[in-house]
Amino acid sequence: MINKIDVAKEFSARPYGRYRDDGEFSAQRFREEFLLPAFEQGLPFLVDLSGSNRYGSSFLEEAFGGLIRDGITQEQLGLMEIKHELLPSIPLEAKEYIEQAISANDN
Repeated sequence: MINKIDVAKEFSARPYGRYRDDGEFSAQRFREEFLLPAFEQGLPFLVDLSGSNRYGSSFLEEAFGGLIRDGITQEQLGLMEIKHELLPSIPLEAKEYIEQAISANDN
């Protein structure tokens, strides 16, 4: 069975902000307390963004683009699947921020 991070149930149905200073449910906290530990396990996992349609661009960029700045490799990224049951544009946006961070890291 694949590990799953249900953002709305395990973190917040209203995630907000980029940094911890922005509030309790910031992207930085989500990345540091949920995403990075999932990568450390070395097993495939699913990030389920369903349950909320309130993902600001700063949240998605910091949570997912921030993975690259934290040293997650492209190989490791293959462990993570991102989905949203009703809004497939949200996972696509998160993946776009990852690609932008990879490009910036290459320069």
